[in-house]
Amino acid sequence: MDRQAWIAITVCVIGLISWYAYTASHLPPRQPAPVAASPTPGTTESNAPAAATSPSTSAPPVSVSSPSPTPAESAPAFAEKTETLANGDVELHLTNRGGAIVDAVLLNHTVDNGNRVELNALERTPIGAIIEEPDAVSLPEFSVEKQPDGSVQFERKNPEGVTVRKRFFFPPATEKKDNFVAEMDVDFRNDGAQPYNNTGYFVTLGSTRPIHPRDMPSYTRLAWYANGKAGGIDVNWFGAQNYPLVGVQKRAAQPVYREKISNLEWAGMTNQFFTDLLTPLNAKAVELWAKPFDI
Repeated sequence: MDRQAWIAITVCVIGLISWYAYTASHLPPRQPAPVAASPTPGTTESNAPAAATSPSTSAPPVSVSSPSPTPAESAPAFAEKTETLANGDVELHLTNRGGAIVDAVLLNHTVDNGNRVELNALERTPIGAIIEEPDAVSLPEFSVEKQPDGSVQFERKNPEGVTVRKRFFFPPATEKKDNFVAEMDVDFRNDGAQPYNNTGYFVTLGSTRPIHPRDMPSYTRLAWYANGKAGGIDVNWFGAQNYPLVGVQKRAAQPVYREKISNLEWAGMTNQFFTDLLTPLNAKAVELWAKPFDI
């Protein structure tokens, strides 16, 4: 065998070894057996959130894994109320906790165990909540009412006298199936005596997690589209970054991702197969924020 052939074989072997080392180091560890959590000390029936309304007739969704609670969010001091908005393809569970979407259940898609796919989770920040600062999430109580046309409307007046009204509904279907688009109309009305100024706010995207227990971490991403280009980061971004081969640290681990990006047309949370995303219809977003959580 000539020298060029040996070089080619050597390069191929090095490539295979490098790929094996990469996958071995980037695959998530095997999940331990779940452990039941003990009740929170000091929680009483008077200050615990009330149970949600009766479930729909659809099969209950399950999560691939159980995430830990978000430390930045405290339990609401009011009774949580929920409503359901559904068509033949997706079922949205909405909450008065921030006036937003708790989760989305895909009625015609299942995971390996036969249960329906669920986007976001009860323990995470809901989708479509309006917040001032993402690192100090506050989800105040909204009144909630099912409208005669089937939509769900939330309303709240803040201490400055500004009324926020949010209405969730499905637009007319354009296809016979796979109608996953829902709209959120938001109105701000200043009923106070003084002018109200707000430099901007965040709209929550919810969360994402692997669809399978041993998916590659690069599948779990924050994705966006701005200025004609797609962008995104996966969960590996938050870890410490090292230079290849030499192992010298290039950057320490980061607890949060925050970046100003002009002309954001949409942003969403995605795993290997499914994405929940928000698209402003008459404006452009200008900033993104994300943080990881353990599962």
